[in-house]
Amino acid sequence: MKVLHRKLLRELLAARGVLIAIISIIAVGIGCFIAMFSTYDNLEYSRQNYYRLCHMADFSIELKKVPLGDLEALAQTPGVTNVLPRIVFEVTASLEDVEKPLSGKAVSLPEHENAPINSIVIKQGSYFTDQRQEEVIVNDAFARAHNLRPGDHIQLILNNRLQDLLIVGTAISSEFVYLIGPGGLVPEPESYGVFYLKHDYAEDVFGFEGAANQILGHLAPQYQSPTRVRQILDQLELELEDYGVFSTTPLSQQSSHWFLKNEIDGLKISATILPTIFLIVAALALNLLMSRMAEQQRTVVGTLKALGYSNQEMFRHFIQFGLLIGVAGGILGTLLGYSLAGAMTAQYRNFFEFPSLTNQMYPRVILLGMLISVFFAVLGTFRGVRTVVRLSPAEAMRAKPPLRARRIPLERIHVFWQALDFRWQMVLRDIFRNRTRTIGGLLSATVGAMLLLVTFSMYDSAFALLNFQYDKLLLSDIDLTFKDDHDYSAYFEAQQIQGVDYAEPLFQVGCTLQNGIHEKKTGITGILRDARLTIPRDTEGNRVEVPPTGLLVTRKLADILHIQAGDSIRMVPVSGDRIPRQVPVMKIIDSYLGLTVYADFHYLNRLMGEADSLTSVQLKTNPRPEVTRKIYRQLKQVPAIQTVNSIRDQKDKLQEVLIDQMIVMIVVVIVFSCLIFFGSILNASLISLSERQQEIATLRVLGYTPGEVGSIFLRESFSVNLPGILLGLPAGYWASKGINIAYDTELFRMPFTIYMLSWVMTVVLGILFTLISHWPVQKTIQKMDWLQALNVKE
Repeated sequence: MKVLHRKLLRELLAARGVLIAIISIIAVGIGCFIAMFSTYDNLEYSRQNYYRLCHMADFSIELKKVPLGDLEALAQTPGVTNVLPRIVFEVTASLEDVEKPLSGKAVSLPEHENAPINSIVIKQGSYFTDQRQEEVIVNDAFARAHNLRPGDHIQLILNNRLQDLLIVGTAISSEFVYLIGPGGLVPEPESYGVFYLKHDYAEDVFGFEGAANQILGHLAPQYQSPTRVRQILDQLELELEDYGVFSTTPLSQQSSHWFLKNEIDGLKISATILPTIFLIVAALALNLLMSRMAEQQRTVVGTLKALGYSNQEMFRHFIQFGLLIGVAGGILGTLLGYSLAGAMTAQYRNFFEFPSLTNQMYPRVILLGMLISVFFAVLGTFRGVRTVVRLSPAEAMRAKPPLRARRIPLERIHVFWQALDFRWQMVLRDIFRNRTRTIGGLLSATVGAMLLLVTFSMYDSAFALLNFQYDKLLLSDIDLTFKDDHDYSAYFEAQQIQGVDYAEPLFQVGCTLQNGIHEKKTGITGILRDARLTIPRDTEGNRVEVPPTGLLVTRKLADILHIQAGDSIRMVPVSGDRIPRQVPVMKIIDSYLGLTVYADFHYLNRLMGEADSLTSVQLKTNPRPEVTRKIYRQLKQVPAIQTVNSIRDQKDKLQEVLIDQMIVMIVVVIVFSCLIFFGSILNASLISLSERQQEIATLRVLGYTPGEVGSIFLRESFSVNLPGILLGLPAGYWASKGINIAYDTELFRMPFTIYMLSWVMTVVLGILFTLISHWPVQKTIQKMDWLQALNVKE
């Protein structure tokens, strides 16, 4: 073994305590990188394979009713390679042992397997048989939630008729990777399902012989850019105009795909930002360590140069130190990252339905992680040793001249300085005279506190959004949606249901809002002016009155349409007479959820030429479980009801999901933040210990106990970390604000909320981590041989 290699091993063993701390920080950074990018690849590859397996549609067109014979011309449209008509309706389901009315979507499929577009993957049982028409395939999550198996029966209300169907199988589909019901934000498989029917049977039961109400299609690869897709859909909509087109939806806007793609893209962004923070902290710590080590070995470096070793050999020797640290951090980070990726992938299985979603090792990700680890480690080493390596042999063999003792700025404040005892004076002098080490510790504490506050802020914002939705905006307990428009008598009948304390009607109109070249498909919700169950509110929580005429529009939709209060927009209904109407925009409000448009209930009816029609009724009910069960039993007897949404159940489900996800995230971030504090404090303190051994030994000779000597280093840690923690608060505030702006989507906007408890917890945890990090430093002081430290080394 070469001399320099033996020297390298001795130095690694001598600095093992500090190196473990630095390697841990690198390992966490690389672990985050590999975990997030591996999970990203797990989801993205599973999505791509699943879409290929099921021949995922590139677009869908929802319309009132179109004869199948008139669809042949659509396949000849340039860019369109294949089309598939089918029948889709919202339905209600009934199970003997389930009291709550269940909702779902009935979807027609070809009688024989392998649909050319949006096919299904059978999980249990089989595809349709030739033995009977009354067969159904149920989506697998709904079947698991209700313990349904092939051979069981389920009752569906199809076209106002109760049909008893035999379950022949359960299945999943790429169309419903993330299945949510109308108005939902998270999957509720116990309440909402998908029911696949034979196409011929669906034609018969819905009265759609030789017709369909949805068209799926594939596009040629060269026509799949967003602009060309939109052009093709506009052309198809024009060709189908006579059949009442409700909406045209490209794959990018399909509900399940939108949720899945946003989650995947978010992982990619997180995989870049979070690891970078840890690796920068590790590089700073390694820079401090190597600077101190190189300075301590000035005479050794000078001697080796005098013996014939070149600058390049000495530089490679020190770079190997960083290289080994980078490799060690990369290996540990790979193991950590693979484990974390497995846990994250398992968590996603609870929300996304894939045929197979497994955790795999990706050589590309591992190699990139190792290269990044080595790069940051070598970067820290390079900056730490380049000055010493450049010295000539004669200059390097002389001990480094002592630093010129200058007064620090605080010493000029005589009253303040004289009031301090000598230990505080020692602490402050060391902090100001070792500026690089102080700045590194300050930055590490700032980053750690910032991570904590950002995480707590996300938790606060999520629950603020939840409370805004269910405690201020939507105050009903049960929402009933009807299959067709009903007159006001349906509202009076809902009021008479036993257990209902109060009811309110809603009139919802699907439409396209247009302002010149800008347009958006959305819906207008007509509510009573004195509504108590749906209350429009601004982001401050203040109630906003619905104008007697015109529309109340949310800010996000107003920005999309480029409109202001007082403007007039064109409203084209997607059903009914479909005659365009000019409607004034009376108010614009900031809101957190969706692209909602409100109007006065009676005004919207007059606008549509109706006389107090309604589409749904909101109920405020007695919260006792036995009363709720009684209401559900009554609602099951009303075939005109399309969906029954329990707002209480939605809120409970969202809280459950948020609590589970947020608690895991908070625990992980707390551990990672602790490592940042621990690694940076331990590194700085141990370097300071090695430089001040004679000083410590002198204090011991004078009678100071190890605890009293350790308190000097604890004061130094607090003097650096407490300002860092305090600086982390505004840094966390602005980082949280940036994340809040990034979550500005059409579906929801996160409220920017940081509760006082989050500020307090950030500071308390920062202080706690500082105390924990001091423990190994105190143990080192207790074990120090202070008699040997007093000897002057030549």
